Amino acid sequence: GAEGGRGEGVDGREGEEGREEVGSHPHMDLSLPLLEQYSRPFLLTQRGDEGKGAVAQLKSLQAAAFRDKGAEAPPEEVAALDQLAAYLAQDPANPKEPLPKACYRFMARVLAEWPLKSWGPALDIFRLLLLYQPVSRHYANSAGNPVPIIVKRCLSRSDAVPRGVKLRALFAVTNAFAHAEGTRAVTRGGALGELIEAALEMLSAQDAAVRMSAAAVLYNVALQLPKHASIEVVQIASGLGHMLSEEKDKDTAFRMLLGLGKLAYCNTEAVQLLQTLALQINTEEWGGAEDGRVKAAHELKMLLGEA
Repeated sequence: GAEGGRGEGVDGREGEEGREEVGSHPHMDLSLPLLEQYSRPFLLTQRGDEGKGAVAQLKSLQAAAFRDKGAEAPPEEVAALDQLAAYLAQDPANPKEPLPKACYRFMARVLAEWPLKSWGPALDIFRLLLLYQPVSRHYANSAGNPVPIIVKRCLSRSDAVPRGVKLRALFAVTNAFAHAEGTRAVTRGGALGELIEAALEMLSAQDAAVRMSAAAVLYNVALQLPKHASIEVVQIASGLGHMLSEEKDKDTAFRMLLGLGKLAYCNTEAVQLLQTLALQINTEEWGGAEDGRVKAAHELKMLLGEA
């Protein structure tokens, strides 16, 4: 599951860069304990075996690919995978050594040359690497940023993508929001519209894990959007608003409600749009007052002037 929202994120950053545009707004006088508690991105910070299994899988895929050509993997590429494993053994909050250039080159070659069905372990590695601020910064400032490539290849045409690859791609993109530089690269880059469209489409997937992960990505984007009716605000508010009444999974619905709350907060135009959509929020079907969905729905109704 994704950690997050509440500030178990990696770098203690306040998530909402849009805040400075607000000035004074009636919403600032409301008591919104849940939305205040969730001020940071959802992240997948569990490191498990620190990527050792994924590196081992990459090694065997690498060896097989060269064997098929009647060759052996170049020693520098084999070494790059060992260096990758050594880097991922460091604490993401305080890496002592930089990621060697050979590792960046190898990961870029996987995305450029390997078939999509073999991307799974590489996506696991990207999910972990993006938790490290120096790597996040490097990719944010590089033409070789993997995030737009992952969005385009794994999420935009997701029907043709194997489930394991699609889910791991969503996890990697979720962690693109771990640091300010990486976040800006996503939200100000050309891939943002494509990411929003793909994530909204995945909210109608049969697979609950895909829906929950897509809702986390949309919440992370919502944290960053400006406080007016930008095209992205309209896209996400309309999409989440339409899908909310259909969503039966508790965690997914909770994330959708949080995302709508973040969009509506101090954004008069978003509030007006959501009022027009006349959201169907049936809290009677949910648990008692302790159900996160009930709390999130109550605060959203307060923002819309309906509570």
